[in-house]
Amino acid sequence: MNDPALTWLIAQPSTGLSVWLCDEHFYGAENFLPKGADHFYVCNRYDIVQRMHAAGLNAVFSDFANADLPDTINTLYYRVSKEKPVVHRALNIAANKLTDGGRLHISGLKNEGAKNHLDKAATLLGCTKATQKNGLAYSASLVRQQASQQTLDDSNYAQLRPIAKAPHLASKPGQFGWQKVDQGSEFLIQTLAEHEALAHTQSLLDLGCGYGFLALTACRQLLTTTSVKITLTDNNAAALLSSEHNCKQLGVNAEVVAADCGNLVKDRFDTLLCNPPFHQGFGLSQDLTERFLKSAAQHLQPDGHAWFVVNSFIPVEDKAKPYFAQQTTVANNKQFKVIRLTQPRIT
Repeated sequence: MNDPALTWLIAQPSTGLSVWLCDEHFYGAENFLPKGADHFYVCNRYDIVQRMHAAGLNAVFSDFANADLPDTINTLYYRVSKEKPVVHRALNIAANKLTDGGRLHISGLKNEGAKNHLDKAATLLGCTKATQKNGLAYSASLVRQQASQQTLDDSNYAQLRPIAKAPHLASKPGQFGWQKVDQGSEFLIQTLAEHEALAHTQSLLDLGCGYGFLALTACRQLLTTTSVKITLTDNNAAALLSSEHNCKQLGVNAEVVAADCGNLVKDRFDTLLCNPPFHQGFGLSQDLTERFLKSAAQHLQPDGHAWFVVNSFIPVEDKAKPYFAQQTTVANNKQFKVIRLTQPRIT
């Protein structure tokens, strides 16, 4: 574990009921975290929750929903998230849930705007600023005194709202690209349409579905029958909430599965769509590319087609060779490329 902010956080003492608000920063940290009935972990990443359970931790998979949090908290631990609305959501939880005299342990890195977030936290809790620098991390242990009646703008964190460029779909903060239609996903849909690639599809898996753009746009524009079996899966709590909502709103009979790279999806499909989270700077583990490719091979019918869209510089074709006998670059606009993978080697 090489995150100085998380290292500092884990070293801080607890009093009474302690709640940890966790995101992707906690991947691989489960064996370093304190156990016991007084420590409760709320995490918005399904794979991390599963790892926490395996390590004997009391953890729940949640989009930081009030219903999944205790009414009162004595000690709150928070490692600053990358997205501002998520940070503000966590700080509002601190102001609303901490008991008088309760303590917020908070830490993050300089390039994440941690110092500014820590100052906001102190103001919100009505206490003196106590920021300290620990290497690359800024940290503070703040005691709730006279909490402010104000709340931080968390972009109405819990609320689903239409996407401007795709108003038939809704999204919310807490997931990558929640305010937009990803250009790579648009390019994949365009390519599928040009090749009439889904004309005979009977079953479709959206692997890493986000708010469901690929599967649901395919339903509206590309599929020729309403009897197609559709499954969407993701690891992110906000994405799953959005996908479930969008399926219901559009009347699409689909299964939405919380899973780590689709590991809990049991069936095989004749079409698989994937815009994997290989974006630069998104802090993902180095083996993620192969995990998505392996999962695609495990979930594709022998005569099926897996369609990936990735940044043009990512050598998915080479990485896919252990998992697929055929790798074809179907389209490349210099920013993104669409790869068709067939003949899965995993049976």
